[in-house]
Amino acid sequence: MSDTMMATEVARTLYNAYNSRNLDGWLSHFTETSEWINVPTGERYVGIEGQKDNYSAWDTPFPNGKCEELVIRGGDGIAVAEFIGAGVHEGPLATPNGPIEATYRSSAVPFCDVHTIVDGKVLETHRYWDLQGASQQLGL
Repeated sequence: MSDTMMATEVARTLYNAYNSRNLDGWLSHFTETSEWINVPTGERYVGIEGQKDNYSAWDTPFPNGKCEELVIRGGDGIAVAEFIGAGVHEGPLATPNGPIEATYRSSAVPFCDVHTIVDGKVLETHRYWDLQGASQQLGL
């Protein structure tokens, strides 16, 4: 498998695991020293336990949320995923300023994740999204 196919396939199966609520499948995609950075908020998740917390940070407030309209491009150990994060805010949303209780509003927010893939696993991710648009959609 070429580096381009491997990087994009790793990313594709990562999002499939999230969309099917397969936490073990999600975690299996990361290296032991992986780092995930949510750029708009500055949150950092490190290692497998960090990735579990990262998963919960999205799954808890959006238990039926999905990554829709997924487009993945990649090469040379890099995969870039663009998608719409769509769901209803049904649980507490952790933020650097404290939790936001459920608003029960729908949201559809554009995201872009840049993954560094090493030996078939995610070593690092930088996640970008429209924080202001998300806040407006949730009535915050």
